[in-house]
Amino acid sequence: MSALFRSLRLLVVVAPLFAFTQAGWAAVDHEQHGEAGKSPARLTLNQGKPWATDLPLRKGMELIQRDIQEALPRIHSGTQKPKQYADLANKVHGHVNKLIKECKLPPEADAQLHIVLGEMIQGAVAMQDSVLQASGAAKVVHALDLYGRHFDHPGWTPIPIK
Repeated sequence: MSALFRSLRLLVVVAPLFAFTQAGWAAVDHEQHGEAGKSPARLTLNQGKPWATDLPLRKGMELIQRDIQEALPRIHSGTQKPKQYADLANKVHGHVNKLIKECKLPPEADAQLHIVLGEMIQGAVAMQDSVLQASGAAKVVHALDLYGRHFDHPGWTPIPIK
């Protein structure tokens, strides 16, 4: 199979997943906040300060970070198996879904969080594709880094990027 054909096939398979993910986030945003507005296009600080967090958000992000950190040695060594990537992606999805249900941030902070969570979910979706698994994990790590730089989470330690 040619590289071009594999790339096109991947685009046909993955593009609808990303579109569905974005549509799903828009629905969640609308459902939770009514006319609070659309998510901003870029992540910003709250007048130069990190956005407030609540306990469910902090717990959920800590669980996602823990799961990613446990997998990183295998990911970096290239020994992470496809099923392990799929399991990791499912864990990320589960944690994100739970924190969305339990997290109660003000609309502006929530809109900013949706940017981070959107990237995280895109990474989790990519981890379920045999071609994009490692880059999907990297996207989740990047989303965790964005979270740590833009949200007030006492004791948060970013994952060292190798």
